[in-house]
Amino acid sequence: MLDNEEIRWVKSTANELNNLLQVISESSQMLESLSDPDSETDKYFVMLHSAVERAAKVTRMMVDRVGGYSADVSVGGLGTAAATAEQKGGTGDIRIFNPNGSLELIMIVDDEDFVTVLAQRVLADAGYRVITAKDGFQAIDFYRKLKDQIALIILDFTMPVMDGADVFNELLQLDPKVPVVLSSGFAEQDRLRGMLSRGLRGFIPKPYTQQKLLTQVRTTLDALKAEKSGGHRAL
Repeated sequence: MLDNEEIRWVKSTANELNNLLQVISESSQMLESLSDPDSETDKYFVMLHSAVERAAKVTRMMVDRVGGYSADVSVGGLGTAAATAEQKGGTGDIRIFNPNGSLELIMIVDDEDFVTVLAQRVLADAGYRVITAKDGFQAIDFYRKLKDQIALIILDFTMPVMDGADVFNELLQLDPKVPVVLSSGFAEQDRLRGMLSRGLRGFIPKPYTQQKLLTQVRTTLDALKAEKSGGHRAL
């Protein structure tokens, strides 16, 4: 008989496996759409889809064994209910993931689908509400519409047309105190220092772990809250 701590570990582990399966499934679908039709290549995609489906069934068996779980563990619908829930909720065409989450609204700006999906699910599972922008133009448009609601922006540095520094400059025009954390595997140190001097809240080097992302987000949000609270007291 498993004790409560072991049951919690099984559920937590199943949740993490569920997230990874979602990323693998969506990434393989994206790669398949970009690949030229070829019987040899198709064979490997079929094997991959079959493996994901089997892994999803094993995950479902794990959570059933310990008394059920709220996640919808199924191929094509992988991920926890929190991560996959979405609605427009009065925000026009802006999709909110985990709209009923108890924590702040975070905007992820990144042109890499794999990174976006992973970060979105990690944050949503932790209780945050999340919106995603695929490029700088979309990010600026979304912030213009929701700047009073967005608590933090995770901004990729290397994007086509407008890189992270250019997007940050535009966001500063909308809000001199825009809350931005930069994320990248590479950033020119001089430009990074310049952004920090103008109010950038931090930097997350890629590839980042789930814990690194959550720690950076929570630390930054708590620091912002403390600054606002201190400002109100000063008044």
